Amino acid sequence: MKIFVISTLAVILFTGCATTASFDHLQSYHDVNPHSILVVPVVNKSVDVKASTSVLTTLPKSLGEKGYYVFPVNTVKSLLEFEGFYDPQEVHNQSAQSLAQLFGADSILYVTIHSWAARYIVVSTTTEVDLEYVITDPAGNVIFSDREQLRYTPQSNSSGNAFADLIAMALTAAIERAAPNYLPLTRQANANVFLNGHAPLPPGPYHPTYEEYYISTAAQ
Repeated sequence: MKIFVISTLAVILFTGCATTASFDHLQSYHDVNPHSILVVPVVNKSVDVKASTSVLTTLPKSLGEKGYYVFPVNTVKSLLEFEGFYDPQEVHNQSAQSLAQLFGADSILYVTIHSWAARYIVVSTTTEVDLEYVITDPAGNVIFSDREQLRYTPQSNSSGNAFADLIAMALTAAIERAAPNYLPLTRQANANVFLNGHAPLPPGPYHPTYEEYYISTAAQ
C-alpha cells in the first residue's frame, strides 16, 4: 500500500493509495507478452451515470504511451452493442476467449469504478475516485491487476483574515461540489497503474524500452 500526496496552493491536492504487484507477480504477464489490449466498457458501481464514459475515454492515451495497440474504445463499444451487449457488466461476464476472438486481441482490460463521488463536509469538498484494473489473457487468466483510490480537496489561499478565509473556503468547496473535477484524478490513477507505480504495466512492443525491458526480465 502506498500513499501519494501531490499538492499545489491554488490547483489541487491529491491523496491516493495503491496496491501494486511485485516484479515476481508480473511473470504471467511476461509469459503472455501482449501486443494489443482490448478495453471493454467500464463497469460503474457509482451513482454518477457519466462516470464510465469519462473513465473509458482516458484509458487509450495511457496505454498507447506505454507502447500498446489499443482497439478504438468507441468502435469496441459499438460492435459489442451490435452483438447485443449493451450493459458493461454483461460484457465483463462474457468469456475472455469469446471477446478476444471477436476482436483478435491478445489481452483484455476490465475496469470497475467502485467510487466516483464528491463528499461535502462543512466548508470543504473532497472528490474521490476508486478504480480497479484487471488485465487477462484470451483464456481469462489474470496477468495484471491493480486498484487506485485517489482524493482531491481544493485549497484556497490564506489572506490572514480568518473570516475572509472561511468565506473563501466555503466558496471553493461549493464550486467543487457543483462541478467535481474527476478527470485529473482519473488520469492520475491511470498513470499510477500503467506508468509510475512500483511495478507498473510492462512496456508494450511500440515503446522504446520494450526490448531492453524483456532482456532484463530474461536475466532475472
